[in-house]
Amino acid sequence: MMLEEIIVAVEDRAGVLAEVGELLGRSEVNIETLSAFTHEGAARIHLIVDDGEEAAEVLASNGFKVEATRAVLTATLDDRPGELGRYCRRLAEAGVGISSAYLTRRSAGESELIFAVDDLAAAKSV
Repeated sequence: MMLEEIIVAVEDRAGVLAEVGELLGRSEVNIETLSAFTHEGAARIHLIVDDGEEAAEVLASNGFKVEATRAVLTATLDDRPGELGRYCRRLAEAGVGISSAYLTRRSAGESELIFAVDDLAAAKSV
């Protein structure tokens, strides 16, 4: 399964995250993880979903401003100090820039992470 990141500009108001979740749920789009934040009056939701095309279409057709949709990289690292730095250093040395990172799970001594990168092919070879 290829996961995708959707970036949505939203109004900074109560209930907006509920609306997004309800819309995607009715469309059977599964949200793997998300980040929602406001900064200086601008609000953004970054969603990692299992069907980016469907999610973007549903959100746009319901008045939400979808700013970007892109495939993301998943990585499983040992859950110990320094592993994130070591992995990200390898990405940097391969010339890969990271624009978003998400921790999705920690269990059994491993951490699952998702990265939005500027060169997915190069990142997959790291």
